[in-house]
Amino acid sequence: MNGKTIKLAIVAVCAALAIVVIYAAIRVRPAINLEYDAAYWPEKKVHTGDWYFCITPAGITYNLYIPPAMDREDAKPSIPLIVVFHGSTGKATAKDRFGRLFTDSKAQQKLDPNGAAVLVLQSRVEYFSDPHSYARLVKNVVMEHRCIDKERIAGYGFSQGAAFVHELSMYEPGLFRAAVTGSSYYTASPWQLLRASRVRFYGALSRNDQGIYEQGVGTARALAVICPKSRYVEYETRGHFFVEMRDKTGHGDETFEDWLASALSQ
Repeated sequence: MNGKTIKLAIVAVCAALAIVVIYAAIRVRPAINLEYDAAYWPEKKVHTGDWYFCITPAGITYNLYIPPAMDREDAKPSIPLIVVFHGSTGKATAKDRFGRLFTDSKAQQKLDPNGAAVLVLQSRVEYFSDPHSYARLVKNVVMEHRCIDKERIAGYGFSQGAAFVHELSMYEPGLFRAAVTGSSYYTASPWQLLRASRVRFYGALSRNDQGIYEQGVGTARALAVICPKSRYVEYETRGHFFVEMRDKTGHGDETFEDWLASALSQ
């Protein structure tokens, strides 16, 4: 083997290694580092029916549903967590409007044989900002409730909350395994799209949602192409809407509920 052939072989090996490294960088989700932070641990907690209402020193309040059979100290981390982000000015009705989608008995059984935890966050003001704080809050909820599998977390958002799900997924791509955005107007940079390429996205928009569609369609379509097992669904006249469990994905008879269960289990 002459010197030229050896050089070509070395270049080929280096190129192959570079491809593997790049693929891992954009496809392998980084591990979630759970770190206790007293500012995001409940200082007040009220248990009403199947829901907890919690207040944290950081100023974030939330409602939390844990399947009753899994709400115990000795539970193994096995069930998924759905984190819900309401739209602008929608925090007063967030639990009843969106929490019901995931606490329905059929949805619970579909998501996991032992059910799923549901975290409905309220924004500090009338909209969400500060992805760092909300990421820390989610991690501390996972730490407190041992039944939650930190590798099976999904973000679900509507309108401004959907745009924040996009932002949070790109700020910390290891947090959500799946992200669901209904009527998001978020416009991502190429670098943000690459950071989010390890997350599975379900995006939905309507053409007659003026101002929202035009801003958000590029990001939603791009994520459906570059992210594994992702979906983008476009409607003509649905207006400003949130994703519902029986919505069709455009892949045969598959529904959003089917897609979410699959995205969180594989």
